[in-house]
Amino acid sequence: MEGWFLSLLLLFGLLVVGMASGLPVAFTFITINVVGLSLFLGGFNALTLLGGSAYNGIAQFALIPVPLFILMGEILMRSGLASATVDAADQWVGRVPGRLAISAVGGGTLFGALSGSSMASVAMLGSMLVPEMERQNYKPQMSVAPILGAGGLAVLIPPSALGVLLGALAKVSIAELLIAALVPGLVMASFYGLYFIGRAYLQPHLAPPYEAESLPILQRLKTLRHLVPLGGLVVVVTGFIFLGIATPSETAAMGAAASALLAAAYGRLTWSVLRESMMATLATTAMVMLIIVGSTAYSQLLAVTGVTSGLVEGVTELDLSPVMMVIVMQILVLILGCFIDTISIMLITIPIFMPIVQTLGMDPIWFSILILIQLELAGITPPFGVLLFVMKGVRPQLSIIDIYRAAFPIVLLQFLVIALVIAFPGLTSWLPSLMVQN
Repeated sequence: MEGWFLSLLLLFGLLVVGMASGLPVAFTFITINVVGLSLFLGGFNALTLLGGSAYNGIAQFALIPVPLFILMGEILMRSGLASATVDAADQWVGRVPGRLAISAVGGGTLFGALSGSSMASVAMLGSMLVPEMERQNYKPQMSVAPILGAGGLAVLIPPSALGVLLGALAKVSIAELLIAALVPGLVMASFYGLYFIGRAYLQPHLAPPYEAESLPILQRLKTLRHLVPLGGLVVVVTGFIFLGIATPSETAAMGAAASALLAAAYGRLTWSVLRESMMATLATTAMVMLIIVGSTAYSQLLAVTGVTSGLVEGVTELDLSPVMMVIVMQILVLILGCFIDTISIMLITIPIFMPIVQTLGMDPIWFSILILIQLELAGITPPFGVLLFVMKGVRPQLSIIDIYRAAFPIVLLQFLVIALVIAFPGLTSWLPSLMVQN
């Protein structure tokens, strides 16, 4: 048996054992790095390499948008502006079948663009909309499902902190990656909307029609005071990247500052809100950076032990077309998504997959978008999709089986979008091709 394959089995086996034991992801990677360097690179003197790996992993200008996008979302969520915007958007949904489900999809798309956090989106929409849906006798297939689907859109709809992290790990243009994710994200949101309208029309008992309160046009227009500024914030952040006016780091800084100014303008920026937002941002950023440190050293360990080169050589010798190789990699990510969280999946697969993608001559931006969609899918894949448990926490009276069943059609719709992106790569390359480069 090849030496690199034995090394792969050992390193990957240690990773599985560490995560199965409940050890935090960052500490799992660091422990494996210590063991691996000691075994493969000549004892504990090799551990000095960890310092360099730690520095190289996080001393990247490309990672600056991560804490800034997180801060933007935290301020908007904790100040109540995000929920006010979702309420305002609901006033503009007409009398369509499954009205509340469509409101959830629209609100989730908007909130995903504002926060970039799938868990926060599901938690907020679940606590806001599911109780009203239950009062209107909506079944879980039409109350839980749209929130699980729309909540996951935060991974794709820019600005996405997870997209920035993926771009930094994959060594691709973060600006192009964020813009490339926009079309698949909007396509997915459209599929959700059409699906829930069609299902409510064909099976009205799942979402009984009801007479919504008719609001005068003047009152609806008043809701624009929430929609226009926050919608404008999203357009400016994404538009400045697209037009080449600012880099992702600069637009992230503008977005964080603008969210604070908007909260202050609405009289909602208290010291408590600012302190809680800063502390939450610091905690999340520290966790992400620590994971990156461990992951960077892990990818270097794979390289120096010959795992990366051996794997690339072995894959290229297989009698599979590049598209089939992509499908195989997508299946592997899907399997991992049934058991571990999105960041762990990304940090395990990217160091192994990206060299293969580059060797096969495939577009790394296109492949990165496929991974992002798979990461979104991982959040709702039974049995351990994290968004399923967030929903369970928000609505404990729902059984986990009902939540699994509600997630099933969302999983199928995401498979459809993945198939479309594989079949039509132009969905990801069209907008980046129009970008004005800095």
